[in-house]
Amino acid sequence: MSQLFLNDQEKIYQLALSLIKGVGFSTWKKLIDRFGSAQPLFHSTASELKRVLKGIPDPVIQAISQRSTFSIAEQIINDHQKRNIQSLSFFDSSYPERLRHIGKPPSFLYCQGNIQFDTPKVISIVGTRNATIYGKQAVENLIAALSEYQIIIVSGLAYGIDIHAHKLALKHHLPTVGVLASGLDIIYPAAHTDTALEMLDNGGLVSEAPVGSLLESFQFPHRNRLIAGLADVTIVIEADRKSGAVITANFANAYNREVFAVPGNIYEPFSSGCNYLIKTQQAHLLTSMDDIAYIMNWPKATQGRQAVQLNMARFPDLSQEERGAVQALKLFQKEVHIDELSEQTRLSPARLSPILLQLELKNVVQFLPGSKFKLSAF
Repeated sequence: MSQLFLNDQEKIYQLALSLIKGVGFSTWKKLIDRFGSAQPLFHSTASELKRVLKGIPDPVIQAISQRSTFSIAEQIINDHQKRNIQSLSFFDSSYPERLRHIGKPPSFLYCQGNIQFDTPKVISIVGTRNATIYGKQAVENLIAALSEYQIIIVSGLAYGIDIHAHKLALKHHLPTVGVLASGLDIIYPAAHTDTALEMLDNGGLVSEAPVGSLLESFQFPHRNRLIAGLADVTIVIEADRKSGAVITANFANAYNREVFAVPGNIYEPFSSGCNYLIKTQQAHLLTSMDDIAYIMNWPKATQGRQAVQLNMARFPDLSQEERGAVQALKLFQKEVHIDELSEQTRLSPARLSPILLQLELKNVVQFLPGSKFKLSAF
């Protein structure tokens, strides 16, 4: 069956077919291709279907001939229309092109908001739910740089790195898409509902689960494959070896998409997954947007842009000790260990640490591995 704008009736038949137990994507697509559309299947008797369909189990043939899932499919499509949710079949022209090329794409994808799936550059950002200041800073620096490119940010709306990526994308006016494991009637976690609603104006939400679906654990790995499949590039920022973020990276590699990982402290569990991906050459080492632009051959929106020097007048709320630490960092003009900074400022490391933490929270200073610090670029 060729791609087209499907009418609601055909979508109901296609959805009904996909809801039958034992009908996965491959069987679903094979049957629709064989009959030209889903409707003739449901208007055939069991004996007619058996004669034509070789190798299809009897329970599937009985379910088709009895139209056992038709009313459920009809209810789902109607519910989605009331909620302004698009129900995109794999055969629909609006179905994301990138998803067509993964191993087992969803037969249906449900979307809400204003999503331009086939924009030239899409990046997914994933990571731990227990993000550290280092991880959050890495996300912030990356997305600030991405604002110079026409890029969509995809993530999973989870705690930690995911929600930080969504919020920063909104802050920098980048479209951002949240991929949910649940149906779009349930925002999980509920604490991120406000952010999810804000995303509808510049990006949106997607799921392969229809409204009314129960949220089950197996749906999260399924969600991860969509996060990888919707993007050209998957970036992992802080992740354990057995985390969902690493699973997402594995999917991306299986789909021949580029994977990048931000290196981290070798003694920190939340960096073990990133360091493993880099060590085993399953991910490019990522230190800045320049690494992505080089590998992907993405030209900068503004060539030759120079980093703006730190202007103290822009930070009138800094305390005297905070200003002293900033001035000391300016003298070094490079990353510096806290002990060296202590000597320069004549403040003990114990006294200096909370000062540097406040500067980091104000995005004036960046914390680096090995108790080193440097000024952020403004």
